[in-house]
Amino acid sequence: MNTPIAFPDAQLAVRDLLRTLLASRTEPYARGAVVSTKGLTGDDASRKLPYIQVRSDGKFRDSRLDGRATVRVLVYHRDEGLGEALAALCEALLLSASSADVRGSTSVTGPIPTGDPETGLPLSFFTITARLRPRQLT
Repeated sequence: MNTPIAFPDAQLAVRDLLRTLLASRTEPYARGAVVSTKGLTGDDASRKLPYIQVRSDGKFRDSRLDGRATVRVLVYHRDEGLGEALAALCEALLLSASSADVRGSTSVTGPIPTGDPETGLPLSFFTITARLRPRQLT
């Protein structure tokens, strides 16, 4: 019997990687950004912006050791320009980075500027494919 192989949670892996990557950035539009897997909450006065939500659209396995996930990153900001700039920065950082859980990423779409129909806030989003590192189960 082969040793079982699993892959990390893509949402958490990309969230953690993006938090690390943004921590050292000095761009004014990136300062204080909250990175979470949870949706944006609160009313207009209490929302912490910029806010980045990381969501997985599905995890896939091509072979025993090749796992990947489609990950959508939604960037809420105070205005369209700042949101677009932060989304572009996040995408560039993720495409050039790796971690203990993520071997690398490729672009699928975006960044695409739009508005959030529920809050009316400016929103830019992009989608990547994250290549996940296999983990041997014991």
